[in-house]
Amino acid sequence: MDRLSRIPIFVAVARHGSFAEAARRLGMTGSAVSKQVQRLENDLGARLFHRTTRQLSLTDEGSFLFERSAPLVEGIEEVGEMLAGRRVNPEGSLRISAPVALAQRVLKEPLTSFIMKNRGINLHVELSDRFVDLVGEGFDLAIRIGHLEDSSLVARRLADVPMVLAGAPILLAEYGTPKTPDDLANIPFVHYGSDRNAQRLKLQKGSEEPLQIVTQAKLSTNNDQMMVSFARAGQGLILLPRFMVESELQNERLREVLPAYQLIPERKLYAVFPHGRHLPLKTRVLIDFLVEELA
Repeated sequence: MDRLSRIPIFVAVARHGSFAEAARRLGMTGSAVSKQVQRLENDLGARLFHRTTRQLSLTDEGSFLFERSAPLVEGIEEVGEMLAGRRVNPEGSLRISAPVALAQRVLKEPLTSFIMKNRGINLHVELSDRFVDLVGEGFDLAIRIGHLEDSSLVARRLADVPMVLAGAPILLAEYGTPKTPDDLANIPFVHYGSDRNAQRLKLQKGSEEPLQIVTQAKLSTNNDQMMVSFARAGQGLILLPRFMVESELQNERLREVLPAYQLIPERKLYAVFPHGRHLPLKTRVLIDFLVEELA
């Protein structure tokens, strides 16, 4: 087996994060897969994986090789799928990552419908509010809200995500209901993330010039439900996607603040995947399905 023949084996290991899983999908033994990867490393004079008893991850050299070789391997696989007549019925394992609240409130039904219509796909959905390393951790796709910052990734917009500023009646009674963005500077916030200090918000009303204000937080958390709990207790204003607080607004446990203003830049829901010229059929079918369902 020459160096080029070992590349698809390396790509399979990198995709699935496991020699054993790659071997199962390739129809090889685990020891044979490990041996071919070792020989590829010897050929290239570079270590491609960090190996521990519990985890397998790509080195910098491994990530470099994966980013450039995976699209080629996927292109060959796609041609094989077309020749085998599988374009209508995608098959294979699909591993995706999504935020907990988003999956529970928005993605649960679409993903259930997708898997019922695509019986040949084995879907694994991992829920986490952290930004996973798609390549290093072997994910095919991540669903994220916000902006694409990693230039090695590609994003496809699935839907708009309206954001809401909200606070409890007890908080608004104490500080007054804000009439303009400037009023927010005098009201405590509950921030999302680890920053308990100042954060900048840019708000715009219609075609007026955007206004930038600084908010101060007395509390912060990386969990939306904890933010809602703090807000209901009158501990601060929160800024969250509308779908996360809709029931609280309907029951008047929280009240929307400055509804005429819009957060700039607008938040979007994205399907994010590693950069490459070709997407596996199974991944493209899922993205197309979510675009249609969430439009």
